Amino acid sequence: MNKEIILSNYENAKQIYAQYGVDVDKAIEKFKTIPISVHNWQGDDLMGFEGSEGIHSENVVTGNYPGRAQNGDQMRQDLEQAFKFSPCKHKLNLHSMYAEPKEKRERNEYVTEDYRTWIDWAKKNNLGIDFNVSYFTHPMMKDGCSLASDDENVREYWIQAGIGGRKIANDIGEELGQVCINNTWIPDGTKDIPADRGAYRKRLENSLDRILETPYDKKNMRDVIEGKVFGIGTESFVVGSHDFLLAYAIKNGIGITFDTGHYHPTEDVADKVTAIYPFVESINTHLTRGVRWDSDHCLIQNDDLRNILLEIKRQDLFNKNVDLGLDYFDATINRVSSWIIGIRAAGKTLLDVLLEPSHLLKEAEKNHKLTQRLALMDEFKSLPASAVWDYLCMKEGKGVGSSWLKDMEVYEQEVQLKRD
Repeated sequence: MNKEIILSNYENAKQIYAQYGVDVDKAIEKFKTIPISVHNWQGDDLMGFEGSEGIHSENVVTGNYPGRAQNGDQMRQDLEQAFKFSPCKHKLNLHSMYAEPKEKRERNEYVTEDYRTWIDWAKKNNLGIDFNVSYFTHPMMKDGCSLASDDENVREYWIQAGIGGRKIANDIGEELGQVCINNTWIPDGTKDIPADRGAYRKRLENSLDRILETPYDKKNMRDVIEGKVFGIGTESFVVGSHDFLLAYAIKNGIGITFDTGHYHPTEDVADKVTAIYPFVESINTHLTRGVRWDSDHCLIQNDDLRNILLEIKRQDLFNKNVDLGLDYFDATINRVSSWIIGIRAAGKTLLDVLLEPSHLLKEAEKNHKLTQRLALMDEFKSLPASAVWDYLCMKEGKGVGSSWLKDMEVYEQEVQLKRD
C-alpha cells in the first residue's frame, strides 16, 4: 500500500477517534506494553526435542506440511521470521519438552541450564518466557494419566517434573526480569465412564499440593492451571476439569488459564473474566480457534476473540495479572505463516479494543440509555482501527497488509523446504 495513503488514512482515523474522545497515540503506547506470549510448539507440531518418535501423543495435530523445525536453532530461526511481521510486544511460551541439555536427561530431571540457549536467545531479542511442563507424549504416561495415575511411580515421576518446572520458571523470570507464567495442563482422563471419579481427583489434588509446596517470588513466577471439557480418549471423564481446577485455584491462591478451545462451543469465555478474576490470583489466556471442539485451528479475527479482549479492556485489566498467550497448532498450512496469521490477528484485535470508546458505552449504560448503548456497540465495530494498524506496521517496518506473504514464499523455498 502506498505510504501517502497509509498516512492519510491514519490522520483521518485519528480525527474520527478524537470525535469519540479517544487518543490514538495513547492507545498505541498502551498496545506496546501488553505482551502476547507466542507458543513455540506450533513450529514442530508438538514433537519436542527428546526424540520420542512412536510415543502416543495426547495432542492431535492434523496435516504434515513440509519444512517443520527439527531442532532449537531452526525453531528460533522460524520464530524470528514470524516476529518480523508483528508490531506486537512478544513473549515466548515454551514447553519443557523443548529442553536442549548438554547430556541426555529424563524430563523430570531438567534444570534451568537445559534451557540456556532459549534464555540467551530471549535476552538477545528482549523477550520474556512463559513455561509449561509437558505432561504428555512420554513413556511415563500410563493409561493416559500422569499426575492422577494410580501408579505411584508414574505419579512421582510427574510430581518431580512439576517441582522442577516451577524452579525453572522462577529462574527464567528472575534472570529475564519479566514474570514467567508457569502453566500446568494435564491430559489425564478416561475414554469411558469411571467408577470412582473422586479417587482420580484426590490423587491429582495431592500431586498439585506437593508441586506447589515451595513458595517463589511472584515477581519472577506465577502459577496457573488449565482445565478442559474433554479430549480424544477422554470423552467421558477429564480429571482436571474446569470446575475442579477453578476450585483448586481459588482455594490455593493461584491463577487459572482460559484456553478458548477447552470449553463447550456455546460457552461465552468473555463472560468468565469478571466472574472469575476477583477470586483468583491471575488469569492467563491461551487464545485459539476451536471449530466444534478443541481443534486448535489457527487464530483469526472473529467475534469470540474480540469479545474476550474487549471484556479485559473494559475492565481495565491489561497488565494487571491478566495475560495473553496463543495456543494452536495447524500443520495443514505453513507453520511460520500460521504463527504470523495468529499473532497479527491477536495484535489487530488488541489494538481495535484499546481504541474502542468504551467510556461512551458505560456512560449510556449508567444513564439507562440501552438503545444508545446497543447502537454504539455496533457502530464502534466499523471504526477505522485497521488504518491505525497499517500505520503502526509501516512505522515499525512489520509488513503492511498482506505484503508479508511474498517474503514468506521466499523463506519457505530458501529455508524451510531445504531442511532434511
